[in-house]
Amino acid sequence: MRVSNNKARQYVEKLEEFQGSNTMGKWWHSSEQSVDKIELKLTIYVVYSYGHHFPMYIYDKEQGKWIGNKDKYSQSTTRHQSLLRPSSVALWLGTDDMQHIVRHQGLVGHTISKAQH
Repeated sequence: MRVSNNKARQYVEKLEEFQGSNTMGKWWHSSEQSVDKIELKLTIYVVYSYGHHFPMYIYDKEQGKWIGNKDKYSQSTTRHQSLLRPSSVALWLGTDDMQHIVRHQGLVGHTISKAQH
């Protein structure tokens, strides 16, 4: 759904997909992954600024918590971070870790991947 950035926080809080002005919220669902004989089905909700390269916030459904990007990118992205910030961010990480969490579909996949390397 297309929404103004001023109203997008409502969609973020409800974990609903949206398309804003250079922002978006999107669900990512992994197919089941087998890691060391453990079957994982991972789901995350990601709030982006200016495309997929800058995830601002990630909601990890399995962990039930929000992760926030502590990095600054530009003045407009900083404004997006302020406008769309969820009410309770449990963990703050840098952009590289945020991108890694997206690639590995959540904190569990991120942690397993880091441990293997």
